Amino acid sequence: MSLHPPYSNTVKNTIVSFLKNKLPWIVRENKKPAEPSIKTRPARLGLALSCGGAKSLAHVGVLQVLEENNIPIHAIAGSSMGAYIGSLWATGHNAEQMLKLAAEMQDPTTMRKLADPVIPPIRGVFYGNKVKAQLARSIGASTFEELNRKLLVISANLDTYERIVFRSGSILDAVHASCAMPGIIVPVEINGMRCTDGGVVDPVPVGALSKFTEVDHVIAVSTIPTLEEIDTHLSASTTAEDDRQEEVQSWWQKAITQLGNKINPGAPGNIIDNLRRSLRASQIRMAHDSCLRADITIRPISRGSEWHQYHQFEQFIELGRQKTHEVLPDIQKLLTPKPINDDETTEKPLVGKRVA
Repeated sequence: MSLHPPYSNTVKNTIVSFLKNKLPWIVRENKKPAEPSIKTRPARLGLALSCGGAKSLAHVGVLQVLEENNIPIHAIAGSSMGAYIGSLWATGHNAEQMLKLAAEMQDPTTMRKLADPVIPPIRGVFYGNKVKAQLARSIGASTFEELNRKLLVISANLDTYERIVFRSGSILDAVHASCAMPGIIVPVEINGMRCTDGGVVDPVPVGALSKFTEVDHVIAVSTIPTLEEIDTHLSASTTAEDDRQEEVQSWWQKAITQLGNKINPGAPGNIIDNLRRSLRASQIRMAHDSCLRADITIRPISRGSEWHQYHQFEQFIELGRQKTHEVLPDIQKLLTPKPINDDETTEKPLVGKRVA
């Protein structure tokens, strides 16, 4: 025997339908809207490598730590020696392979074999072609277009004073131009442009990464003394003394010492000496401004060492490792995935094909 009259379900359904029509907010409150799924992508990190000669081998130590901790680098930009190391990384060389290449360059005799003197030394002391050939043995005739990793190489146009951001064509030519130290290496002509050291216009190329790649964050690596140190008289005196010892003892100066100090352009107080010291003063200030624009700055600054002491590569690389470990937790925080918007684009406006 049924406990409910046969019409009870009909009455119940009628009441529910009435409530839905007259009191719709009750239904809305009971039904929670589904949360929209948020699409994300990995954060893209860029690495800006400074100039600095042998001291810039610290960049290899930085790359070692990043590789060991699976920190992905989306793009890399370099000036001078930073461009040299950046080109090796972008063409598929890992940090361990770079370490072996650095070991090959440690012998001063090997470095002297890379010297190709200009006679007479009017436009520079060396051509730099042998250093270019040394790089070619590692990366071949690679072009920017062939790379799976993004690379920017910085140089300066002596005729127009522009910063050149190489991102197409021959990587060898671009790095040769970026490493053409003023007064030491003859300027490199590329497509009618007289190019010289990238450290002249952009010693730590943070801005180039932000402008010409789709990176979300930039990590700067600077081997250049900080402005704060130079503004302290004692530190400034120490830096100047380091530079003085560096200039007096450098191998390229010894190669032309027989000229005598009065006509030797590299002797302390002479043309090249004054040029390098003036450039160093401006680089410190440019590097300071660039690093302010980076999300994180790694500073493997070596005191009491000289820019040409490639035989101390292990010391420089270890310093790079040490300074990177100090900021590793901050770098890992930059890896937080980024939301993808429907209208998101990864394209950035470019100025010309090569120059910016």
